[in-house]
Amino acid sequence: MSQLSSPRPPLPPVREEYERELAPLPDLTVEAPLPWVERIWGQAAVRKALILIILAALWELAARLTDNDLLLPGFVATAKAFVEGLLDGELLARAAASLRVLVKGYVAGVVLAFVLTTLAVSTRLGRDLLATLTAMFNPLPAIALLPLALLWFGLGEGSLVFVLIHSVLWALAVNTYAGFLAVPDTLRMTGRNYGLRGIRYVLRILVPAALPAILAGLRIGWAFAWRTLIAAELVFGASSGKGGLGWYIFQNRNELYTDRVFAGLAAVVLIGLLVEGLGFDNLERVTVRRWGMHR
Repeated sequence: MSQLSSPRPPLPPVREEYERELAPLPDLTVEAPLPWVERIWGQAAVRKALILIILAALWELAARLTDNDLLLPGFVATAKAFVEGLLDGELLARAAASLRVLVKGYVAGVVLAFVLTTLAVSTRLGRDLLATLTAMFNPLPAIALLPLALLWFGLGEGSLVFVLIHSVLWALAVNTYAGFLAVPDTLRMTGRNYGLRGIRYVLRILVPAALPAILAGLRIGWAFAWRTLIAAELVFGASSGKGGLGWYIFQNRNELYTDRVFAGLAAVVLIGLLVEGLGFDNLERVTVRRWGMHR
């Protein structure tokens, strides 16, 4: 007995292909140019400069209302003292002396922090060592170690470098280790699969992945070290009669040159702005921002 075949569905109608020419678009401006005011305001440097101008104007106004140059010299008087300090070379020499000591202590602190965090991610004993040391010494102000530094290293760069290492080491170590812990397991297993161990594993996997946290630690360590150095130089300068910007500020305060004191403080602020703007901001731009790790 033959089976009846089911009827086939009808084929869809075949439509002829055709092309339709679109009418040309009129001459329209796709992107309208922004007004020049918005273009200028969009620059971060312009906005920051405006903030500085407003602060300088408020400073000058407060000084004129106080009308006492000994207590609060105006912005104009401070700028004049700052330019005079640059022209006679004293301010530049003091700043160079401070930066020379700062670089030594900062580099030594960075190296020690890297060694500690490498041990912490490699061994359990290193992890316990880092946790114990940071819990003990991170809350301790570096300036509190100044009397011990005087006893151990005497008056000179050795004592300053010692307190600078303490300022940089623990802040950078905490941030770096936190960044290492935040590295995804996928990247960790990738490094293990390629046979990376020890220092090669840290440099090729952990450091690039934790770079935003490391840069944050470097910024914090720099800020701690810079202000610790200025505070320490006030003491060392009073004791030994020499030093950097801290001693420049202390000496002019004793001689009641308040405008020069403010000029020294302005030098401290300007150096901080230059290091942040030309150093860390550019380093962040060519690394973590370029790699899409940070907005």
